Amino acid sequence: MTEKVKLVSIMTEVIDQLLGVLQAFLWPQEREKQRAKRQRVVVAATHHFLRYGYQKASMDEIAIKAGVSKGALYLYFPSKLNLLFSALAYEGEQYYQHHLAVKDLQWTPRQRLKWMIGQSFAHHETSPLSTKMRSQTSDFSLVIADYSQERETSEALRHAEMNLLKALIADLLGSSFDEAEIKIISGMTYDLITGLLLVPETLRQTPLSQFDQIAELIISGLEHLKPGALLESKNGEAERSNPILADVSQKNVVRQ
Repeated sequence: MTEKVKLVSIMTEVIDQLLGVLQAFLWPQEREKQRAKRQRVVVAATHHFLRYGYQKASMDEIAIKAGVSKGALYLYFPSKLNLLFSALAYEGEQYYQHHLAVKDLQWTPRQRLKWMIGQSFAHHETSPLSTKMRSQTSDFSLVIADYSQERETSEALRHAEMNLLKALIADLLGSSFDEAEIKIISGMTYDLITGLLLVPETLRQTPLSQFDQIAELIISGLEHLKPGALLESKNGEAERSNPILADVSQKNVVRQ
């Protein structure tokens, strides 16, 4: 198996994992008629949450818009948070279906990573409910903390997203970078992309139409990294903040 085929296999596995987590939460075993009703409620709820947010959303109004009784609504979705998370999962399922294109064998590592970063930026428009919830991270985190299934699903998704990003960055940078450094670089890249998406429209200095240039800037920065540089920098900061570590390091230099 060539390195390119191996990478595609890893990415396929991670994307399948992402879709599997979402679909397991969103679509329980049920008849086609019940699934159609569930989907109708999710679509109605998405529009309602977008308009009113989570706190002001009304399950009664969502039931009316979806054309189901309140009892039936709670039969499908036991809580308002479960319904919100189902709406987010529905958006996510469609979003990650598009990620299957990243498996194209003809793409270079650079093209794959740039495409994925571009999808993350496009997520701002293609997944409006997710964008709204990201902008209200603290409130959403407080609510979700009391619901184990939703919290576990959210954590599993974030873990799978990081695995996909790590695979793409490792492919771009090559074998000169060890696993520990790839993990650090991937975490920084993830935080940078997420941070850009959370900047309010009124404060953003770069319009969405120019995010392709931001993706290019991110990748160019990654390509100029030197193996070991980040780990050395991280260790150096630890030594400066800890006199004991600095003293040990100095003794090692004298011995050499």
